[in-house]
Amino acid sequence: MNQIETSPDTTLTLQSAVFPQPVYVKTIFSSSELRPTDFQITHAHKTQPDWMPAILVLCFILLAWGRVFYPKRIRQILRAPFSKRFINQLTRDGNLFVERITIALGFIYFLTFSLFLYEFNEQILGFTFHGMSGISLYLLIIMFVIGMQVVKVALIHMLGIIFKTREITGNYLLNLLIFGLISGPLLLMLITLIIYLNSVILLYITISVFILLFIFRFVRGFFIGMALTRFSYLFLFVYLCSLEILPLLVLIKFLLNLTQDSGT
Repeated sequence: MNQIETSPDTTLTLQSAVFPQPVYVKTIFSSSELRPTDFQITHAHKTQPDWMPAILVLCFILLAWGRVFYPKRIRQILRAPFSKRFINQLTRDGNLFVERITIALGFIYFLTFSLFLYEFNEQILGFTFHGMSGISLYLLIIMFVIGMQVVKVALIHMLGIIFKTREITGNYLLNLLIFGLISGPLLLMLITLIIYLNSVILLYITISVFILLFIFRFVRGFFIGMALTRFSYLFLFVYLCSLEILPLLVLIKFLLNLTQDSGT
């Protein structure tokens, strides 16, 4: 006990703050030989704006709503271009021009087709509009598409009154409506892949699909007009070209003028 009591207190002894030097030895591992050559900061770039997913989600919600509440009507619309019997069944079950499913699918068509034109300009054409980009440019495209459709339908109605062919005009407008309603969901799937894959090839595939649909719609419209026995087929062909092809030529001419202006 006396030895324990008389032992010195080592906690009061100052310890050295100098650590021993590390000893390095050779290792079998080697460091990377890659050396940085550029220390510039690269900012993250989004592949699509934030408003694009909102538009796609809205379109999918409208499509799901129509699929749940109007499945029979959607099947009739999808089968209508392939047989006159299906068109008669479609018109017999109601007026497609004033139905809710038409409004939903029409919204899908206008939203997706305008988004397709926006992506076509962004990835291929590259036109710039003064003071307009993003959502503002997209809204301008929507108004342009809706305005073109309104002018086209009004012109068809006016020609039907002038030539006294209201029944055939109604069938032709129904043909345009059916193809527009079918194009919306198809374009929705394609434009979703185009946006998130950022693929120009898919963009050209979509253009090819639209050309095929346009030819099919043109042929269907020609057969509808063949019921007019008092007009020659040549007059009917010129009439359809004026309604279908002339607006496309005007649009192409407008784009070519923009290209020349941007080049100068």
